[in-house]
Amino acid sequence: MSTDDAGVVVRSVATGRVRLTVPWVRARPGSAGLVDERLTGMRGFRALRIFPRTGSVVIWMAPDLLDVDRLVTALDQAPPPSAPLKPTRSTPDSSTGELARLVVGGAVLAFMALRRLLGRPRITAGSSGLLGAITLFTGLPFFRGALRSLRGRSHPGTDTLVTAATVISLVLRENVVALTVLWLLNIGEFLQTLTLRRTRRAIEELLTIGEERVWLVREEGADGVGRIETEVALEEVAPGDLVAVYEHHRIPVDGRVVTGEALVDQAAITGEALPVYARAGAEVYAGTIVTSGSLTVRATSVGADTTVGRIISRVEEAQSDRAPIQTIATRFTQRFVPVSFALAALTYVVTRDARRAMTMLLIACPCAAGLATPTAISAAIGNGARRGTLIKGGTHLEGVGRVTAVVFDKTGTLTFGRPLVTSVVTLSDRYTANEVLRLAASGELHARHPLAQAIVAHTEEQHLRAPLHQACEVVLGMGMRAELDGTRLLVGSPALLRQHGVELTHEAQGWTEQLRTSGETVICIAHDDELIGLLGVSDAVRSGAGTVIQQLTALGVTRLALLTGDAPETAQAVADALGIAEVHAHALPEGKLQLIRDLQAEGHTVAMVGDGTNDAPALALADVGIAMGAHSSHVALETADIALPGDDLRQVPAVVELSRHTLRLVRQNYGLAIGVNLLGLVAGAGGSINPVLAALLHNTSSIAVVANSARLVNHTPHLPQTTDDLLMAAPLEDRRLR
Repeated sequence: MSTDDAGVVVRSVATGRVRLTVPWVRARPGSAGLVDERLTGMRGFRALRIFPRTGSVVIWMAPDLLDVDRLVTALDQAPPPSAPLKPTRSTPDSSTGELARLVVGGAVLAFMALRRLLGRPRITAGSSGLLGAITLFTGLPFFRGALRSLRGRSHPGTDTLVTAATVISLVLRENVVALTVLWLLNIGEFLQTLTLRRTRRAIEELLTIGEERVWLVREEGADGVGRIETEVALEEVAPGDLVAVYEHHRIPVDGRVVTGEALVDQAAITGEALPVYARAGAEVYAGTIVTSGSLTVRATSVGADTTVGRIISRVEEAQSDRAPIQTIATRFTQRFVPVSFALAALTYVVTRDARRAMTMLLIACPCAAGLATPTAISAAIGNGARRGTLIKGGTHLEGVGRVTAVVFDKTGTLTFGRPLVTSVVTLSDRYTANEVLRLAASGELHARHPLAQAIVAHTEEQHLRAPLHQACEVVLGMGMRAELDGTRLLVGSPALLRQHGVELTHEAQGWTEQLRTSGETVICIAHDDELIGLLGVSDAVRSGAGTVIQQLTALGVTRLALLTGDAPETAQAVADALGIAEVHAHALPEGKLQLIRDLQAEGHTVAMVGDGTNDAPALALADVGIAMGAHSSHVALETADIALPGDDLRQVPAVVELSRHTLRLVRQNYGLAIGVNLLGLVAGAGGSINPVLAALLHNTSSIAVVANSARLVNHTPHLPQTTDDLLMAAPLEDRRLR
C-alpha cells in the first residue's frame, strides 16, 4: 500500500479539538491546501492547523458539533495524483557490466577458496581455460586502457602494468593470482563510479527545492482584499509572479516579500544558525523554510536562476574543474612500466630467448605491485569505517594526507549548529540567576523559535521549574509577551521592551554590547515593567574543537581558515576561542568557492570541512571535501569525498593521520614488491632463473604485500598530544551588576 492510500488516523480527541494524521498530506505537502477546502463550510468548523512534514492536522470545531467520523470521511480520500513535473530519469547506481564483473569474479574466487579449504584436487585443464576466460572478462576495462596507451592516446599507467602482469600470470597459469588482483581493482573502480552517480542524483533531487507545487496569487485587489490563490506546478511560476508561502513550507523562488511577516530558516543557504525575521521588503531565497508566520513573495528568480540553482551549477562546475590528485600508483606506473618493458626487450635482444624475456617481464612487473595500493587502501577504508568515517575512494584517502590548508565552515561544523544559553546576567538585587532563567522560560514555554527552545531546554537541564503563565502572545520578530499572576512578562529583544515603555539602563546597555561582542544574541527579560536580567544565547563551539585545530597545526597544516555566512562579530568570537587567525564572514557559496581557488593558486592542497547545502560547491572544488555532522545536508554528504556521519570533529585530524600512515605503508609495499624481485632481475638476466622460480618470487612478494597492508586494519591514529579544551557553552552564572 502506498503512503497516499493509507487511511486517516485519529491521534487525540478533546473538547472541540481533534488531531489527525493524514498520510497524503505528508506524502504531498503541496496538496495540504485541499484540507482547508474540504473542511471550510462544514457546520461547526472554526479553525485548522496543518503540519505538512508530519501529516498532522489539528481541527477546532464547535464542541456540540464535533463529529470525528465526519472529519475522517472528509479527509480519507487522497486527491488524484498530479501529472509529473518533468520526465523521471532513472539512473542505475552502477552499470550491468561493472556488477557482473564484481559478482562473477567474487563468486569464482569464493568457489576456489572453498575447494582449497575442502582439500579438493586441482582444477582440470578445461576448468583452467574457463578460469582464464573469466579473468579476461573481469579485466576488460584495464585491457581497454592498456590498448589506448599502446595506440598513443594516453600515457602507460596502471592499466598497462596490470595488463602485462595479468597476461604473464595467465601464460604461467597463475589464474587465481591474476583474478584476485583484477577483482580488487574492480571494487575500487565500482565504488568511485557509484559515488559519482549518487552525487548526480543528489544534485538532481536538490533542484526540486522540496516543493513541486506552489500557491500562486493570481489576482489581488487593493490592500490584499479579494486575492485568489491557485495551486500550480513550480515550473509555471515566472519572475514577477506572486507566491504565497505558509508555515513549515519551503520558499520556492528567490524574491522580495510583498506582504506578511515570518521567521525564515536560511541556514541551508547562508549558514546562519538562527532564523531571520522577514517582512515587507526583505529578500528571501528558494530552498529556505518558513518556520513561523506566512509570506507573499514576488519572484525575482526561478528554477536554475535561483540561489540554490546557482549552487547546483557551481557544484557541477567545481567537480569538472577540480584537478585530479596524482596517486602513488599513477606515479609508480608512469616511471616503472617503461623500464619494465625496456628490460624485457633488452633481455630478448641480447639473448634471443623469449622465455627469458618473459621471465624478466614477470619479475619487473610483479602482481604485488598491483596489490600494493588496493590492499592498503581497502584496509585503511575499513579502518575508517569502524570509527564512523566514510572514505569514498583511495584517491581521496591519499589526497587528505597531503593537505596543507583546511577551511572550516562554522555553523554545524565547529559549532553545534543550534543555540545554547551561554550567559545569564541579573540586573536586579531581587532576582537571582535561577529566577531570571525561570521567568524567561515561563514566557517562552509555548514558543517555537529556536532561541525560545534553547531557553526552555537550558532551564530543564538546570532542573528548574518554569511557572505557568495565564496567557501569552508572540510578537513576531521581537519576542513573547505573557501574563503571569496578574503581572506582565516580556521576553525578547530591546525593541520589544521599548515598545512597552521599558528602557535599557546604562549598565544594561554595557552588558548588551559586551555579550554581542562575544558573539551572543541578547534576550531581555522584564517582569512587572522592570528589567530584571539578560540572557546570552549563542551557537556554542563543539567540545574538542580547539584540540582539533592544535592537532592539525602539529600535523603540518600551515593554513587554517574559518568561513561563515554569519556576522563578522560572531565569526571572530569563534575564531578567537579556537585560535584561528583567518576569518571570512558573510560568505555566500560564490565567496567560499573563490577562497578555495585562491588557496589552490597559492600552491596549497586544500580540504574543505562543511555540512550545508551552501558548502556543496566548495566541497566539490576542494582537493578533498569533508562533510561533517549528523545533520549534514544530503547534497553535502553526497558531494564530499569523505563523510563523517557523526558529530565527532576529532575524526578530521584522525583521517589525516590515517592517510599519511597508509601512504607510508603503500611505499613499503612497493619496496617489498620490487625488492623481493630485485634479486630475480639479476639472476634472470644471467639465465639462472626460470619462469617457475619467477612465479615463486611473484607469489612471495604478493603475500608480503598483503600481510603488510593487513596491519592497517587495527591501526589506531597517533595524534599529537594537546591540552584538552572544554565545551564553550558556559555553565549557569549569576553575573550580578554592582
